[in-house]
Amino acid sequence: MKKFLISFVTILGLFFFGGCTQTSQPQKVNSSVYGFSFIDAKVIAKIGNKVVVEIIDKDIVAGNSYIDKLANAIMKNSLFVIGMETTIDNEQGKISDIRGKELTFTFNETKLQNDQIVKIYIPKKTIAVVDFSLIGIDNKTLDKFAMEDMTTKLVQSGQYIVVERTKLNAILEEHKLADSGLLDEKSSSQLGKLVSADIILTGTFSKRGGNWIVNLRLIDVKTGIILVAINESISGKEFRWEQDKDISNMNEDFEDNELNLGWNINIANDKGSTSSGEIDNTTGANGTSRSYRIDYQFNNNNGALEFQNKRLRDVSAYRGITFYAKADKTTTIRACVKDKNFNDVHENKWITPVNVGLNWKKYEIPFDGLAIGTKYAAQNQGGDGNLDLDNIVKIMIEIRAKENGVNNINSVWIDEISLY
Repeated sequence: MKKFLISFVTILGLFFFGGCTQTSQPQKVNSSVYGFSFIDAKVIAKIGNKVVVEIIDKDIVAGNSYIDKLANAIMKNSLFVIGMETTIDNEQGKISDIRGKELTFTFNETKLQNDQIVKIYIPKKTIAVVDFSLIGIDNKTLDKFAMEDMTTKLVQSGQYIVVERTKLNAILEEHKLADSGLLDEKSSSQLGKLVSADIILTGTFSKRGGNWIVNLRLIDVKTGIILVAINESISGKEFRWEQDKDISNMNEDFEDNELNLGWNINIANDKGSTSSGEIDNTTGANGTSRSYRIDYQFNNNNGALEFQNKRLRDVSAYRGITFYAKADKTTTIRACVKDKNFNDVHENKWITPVNVGLNWKKYEIPFDGLAIGTKYAAQNQGGDGNLDLDNIVKIMIEIRAKENGVNNINSVWIDEISLY
C-alpha cells in the first residue's frame, strides 16, 4: 500500500472532534507529546475472516491549548488508514474499514476471540505538508508559520515520517500545479501520483476581519473523488495565539523603567554561580538615564549566563542586531540567536564574540556574521545548518565563565537593543 499523505491536517482535525466553535483564548500551559508503538484494543466482533476491534482511547498530546487539542485529535484519528497492513497480537492483518474507534481487520485466518484484549502495532505514516494558497494576505510565510507547532508535535510523536518540503514544492512548481490556487481533482491526482500519495489535502487560507477562512478539499488520488469539502471560519486569537511572530523592531532602551515582554535572565550550570539583573537608573548610553545592569559571579568553569528574549520573531526584514554595552572590567560576551527550521524540531544556535570595555560603545552584529555554535550543535543533534531569519526563537547576550573567569563579582550594562 502506498503511504498516506496528509497536508495541513491541523484544520481537518476540527471535524473529527466537533468543529471549531469556541473563540475564547485558552490558558497557556506546558504541553507534552508521547510516543508509542502499540495501542490496546478489545475484540468486539468476529465474522468469518473479519475481526472488529475497539481502540482503547489514549492521548498523544497533553495540553489544553488550541494547537495541542488539534494535534491530539489529528494523531488519534490518523494512527491507522484503510488498506494498511499491520499486526494485532502478532497476527498479520489488513485494515478494511474504520468507523470512529472501531477498526475492521481482514485475516487469512485468525485465532482472535471475542472480548480479547489485544495490542495493535502502529506503523509509521508519511506526512507531506503542502503550502496552502494565500488569498488577500501579504505575509507569504503565514501558511508555513501556522503549521509549525503541529509539524513539531507530529515529529516528536514518532508516529510519522515528514515528507521533505522542498521536494513537494519543486514538483508543484515544475508541473505548474499550484498556479491556480486551490488544487482541483485532476491536479491533486497528478501530484499524488508524483509523490506516491493516496490522498491529497488542498486548500486556501484567507483573512476576513479577525477570522481566518479555510477552504479544504480532501481528494482520493486513485479515483479523483472529493472525499471532504470544508469551509470554516476560525477565530484569529484562537488559532494563532501561541504562534504570533513579532516582526516589529525591538527598541529596548529601558527608559520606561521596565523590561519589554519576553526578556529574562537565565543562568546555566550554576552549581553555586549567581546572577541578577535590574534596570539601572544611574547610567545609560547616548546620554540616556537608564540601562540594564547584569551582576554575576561564576563558581565553576562551566557557568554561563543568558540575558535573553524568547519572543518568536521574523527578523528577515533586518540585517542584524545592534546594542550598546559597557562593563566594570574588560569582558567577553557573545551575541546569540537561536532559530528553529520548519522541517526540523531542533534549534540551531548562532553566535559571535564581542569584547566589551569600560565605556559605552555601540556594537552592530550582522546576521550574516554569526557562526553556528559547534559545541552546541554537537550536544544538540539536528537542525539544517542554515540561519532561518523568519523563525527566530531566542535572541540573547551570553556571558561564560570560560572566557571571563570564576569567583569574581562582575557587572555588565546593556542598552538600546534593536534590529537594524
